Amino acid sequence: MPNLHLLLVTGPDNIASLPEPGVLLIADSRPPGIASTRHTRLFSYPCNLLHGICRDLQHLMYSGPDPISPPQPLPITMAPGLLKTLLRLADADDETMLRLVLAYSLTLECQRTSTLLRSLLTADADLFDTLYRHRLEPWPVARYADLFGLSQRKFNQLFNEKFGMAPKRWLLRQRLGHARQLLETTSKKVIDVALESGFCNAAHFSDCFRRHFSQSPSEVRRASHHHRAA
Repeated sequence: MPNLHLLLVTGPDNIASLPEPGVLLIADSRPPGIASTRHTRLFSYPCNLLHGICRDLQHLMYSGPDPISPPQPLPITMAPGLLKTLLRLADADDETMLRLVLAYSLTLECQRTSTLLRSLLTADADLFDTLYRHRLEPWPVARYADLFGLSQRKFNQLFNEKFGMAPKRWLLRQRLGHARQLLETTSKKVIDVALESGFCNAAHFSDCFRRHFSQSPSEVRRASHHHRAA
């Protein structure tokens, strides 16, 4: 998953994309391969942090179509005094510093900054869409991490940041919810419900179902039939 990287450059350095003092905005899954020096500071932010910030800055964002090509690193020239202020602010609250940098960038380079931000927001939405589409596959978490080219540790971290829970727990809830709906609305056998909901066998499914709902699959089905007949 790509992150937003801010490279603040306060003095002369060998950075071709930013020959003058300023900030370089980069959308990439890995930090830029630029060594830190006394003139540079790198800050990285996950996609999910950008949703609230972009909502607040919506009035500054470009509303036209974005180019088809992926966004390139965006250099924004800044006065040395402003850069020093941003660095001091970053030491106290780097999220507030990010908001100020993005507002400044949108003022100077509205279309290019908007395109870069929207590419990150779209990538974040793609994570959820892909997970939801494959939520009923009987896959371990490592298989989902492979879909995004991430280690399982990094995938767990990103998922927890976005959804507030471990991916294994989220997947279990999704599968059990789907299974309950099938039990209440169809006459499919319990084993078929289990397999269709991403479980490998009926025994494991029934055990997870009972722990989650405090009822067995058969009890839920009987209660549903009784309710419909009443």
